[in-house]
Amino acid sequence: MSASLQPGLSSEQLERNAEVQRIARLLSTDQQELAYLSAVSSEDLRALREQVTSLLFDDQSLLAGLASASKLLPASLNASLGEKVFGALLCARIAGLLEPDRAVELASRLPQSFLADVAVQLDPRRVAAILAKIPPDTVGAITKILIEREEWVAMGQFYAFLPDASIAAALAVATPISLLRIALVLDDKSRLSHVLKLAGVDKVEQVRKAAEANGLAEQAAGLSDWLSPEQRTILGL
Repeated sequence: MSASLQPGLSSEQLERNAEVQRIARLLSTDQQELAYLSAVSSEDLRALREQVTSLLFDDQSLLAGLASASKLLPASLNASLGEKVFGALLCARIAGLLEPDRAVELASRLPQSFLADVAVQLDPRRVAAILAKIPPDTVGAITKILIEREEWVAMGQFYAFLPDASIAAALAVATPISLLRIALVLDDKSRLSHVLKLAGVDKVEQVRKAAEANGLAEQAAGLSDWLSPEQRTILGL
């Protein structure tokens, strides 16, 4: 019988911590700079994050012009301009204004390292149709790069929008400890049980061991509210 994880953070504490991390990532600032937000409820922090996201993404006038202009150029030239002139941040802002098939074609012409740069700047809600069309092997390759960069928050925001085949590709390259770190900041925790089901029983058991080995047992126990009874049993909760 596997050892049990000790009772840990409440689901509210876990989400509050995760929201502070998400806001810090959105603002490209250190989480410690936002420590004063730790007393705010997770619901209010999520509302704040959504307001900041709207401020960053909703001014579409200039971006719409760039997106329209891209239709006049060959995909190879657009890809080159995106990487060498516009950069990852501007490409992320424009992505949601492109037709999904066009966006996927452009992505296929860009280096995976640059796609990883773009991924951390995206608002997945605005590119959901594109994410559904990205080939799973590309998702797996980008996930591997983001794991190497420890971009847990960036990865945690995509699982509500990726199809199962893409999630499986991402899970295939995720180590147990990286899967745990992503789970802790998963944007839509209602997806957690499904994601772990796709990961499989063996990997969930490895996550439990990774939590204990890396001093994250308390945080892992805080995920209990979003797990199935079987998963709670495997994790010893």
